[in-house]
Amino acid sequence: MEISMTRRTICLCLLIAVTVSMVESAAVNNRPVIGILSQGSSPATKKYGQEYLMSDYVKYLEMAGAAVVAIEGAQPMDYYIKLFHKINGVLFPGGGADFNSSYFRSAAIFYSLAVKSNDNGDYFPIWGTCLGFETLAVLTCGKNILSKTDSENLPLPLTLLPAYNESKMLGAAPVEIIKYLTTEKVTANFHHFSLTSDTYMRQTSLNSFYRVLSVNKGRQGKEFVSTMEAYKYPFYAVQWHPEKNLFDRRLDQNVLHTSHAIRVSQYFGNFFVNEARKNFHHFPSDEEMSKTVIENDKRLFFPKHYRENFYYNVTKS
Repeated sequence: MEISMTRRTICLCLLIAVTVSMVESAAVNNRPVIGILSQGSSPATKKYGQEYLMSDYVKYLEMAGAAVVAIEGAQPMDYYIKLFHKINGVLFPGGGADFNSSYFRSAAIFYSLAVKSNDNGDYFPIWGTCLGFETLAVLTCGKNILSKTDSENLPLPLTLLPAYNESKMLGAAPVEIIKYLTTEKVTANFHHFSLTSDTYMRQTSLNSFYRVLSVNKGRQGKEFVSTMEAYKYPFYAVQWHPEKNLFDRRLDQNVLHTSHAIRVSQYFGNFFVNEARKNFHHFPSDEEMSKTVIENDKRLFFPKHYRENFYYNVTKS
């Protein structure tokens, strides 16, 4: 009798374990779609389209298993709200837009929607790279708190702070990734402005919202925040460019393309796309998604600069 009961108990435990595993597997969106902000074209390239989006960011997300849609600027609010409920995360890319631009307005809208969404239990991640990092800092602080730093075309290893151990972004990173990040120049910096460590410490709105994971110094020795994540929200920001190690082939760019640098970039791409898998927004149909993804959009390749961009003319949706 005892043996029979024990067998039943074991079978019941196995059934529960399998059921829990199936539920956990079901709670993952394995077809994530991520939006990337477009921004104003330079005067020299406006003939191709009023706004552009660099393909490096697209390939960076697609490499990790996401589909990508462009988030165009200067659109009515309804456009952003509808798109927000169809995608699973958003990336604020690097570039040269200012804080009065359509890029910043789009970022502000998605930032606000994401905060409200997460507060209501709807997990929605944001990633900011370079200008995207700066945009997140300014949106959170409510004012421009950036300082000039000499950090253009400057590859660096990260100086990790103890807080990285508690972070989602790096807390579970493989030992070798941490080693590469801290001992090799695998982070490509291309920024003239930064959030300095001093400013971060003085601004309660920032230091209560973001955990700093790493810092770096520009050529003149000014220390800036290089990696951070929000305490409460799935918002992640890097002042450096993980996508460049993979896709920027320009010889005038001081970017590392070693196998270690590639693995670091792949790690961060996979991390963010996996965050987007926790969101379950979706398009009403596969047909609509297929007509919206970035593969439908106009693109141009510039051999001289080894750069491919998508271009958009601003039309009200």
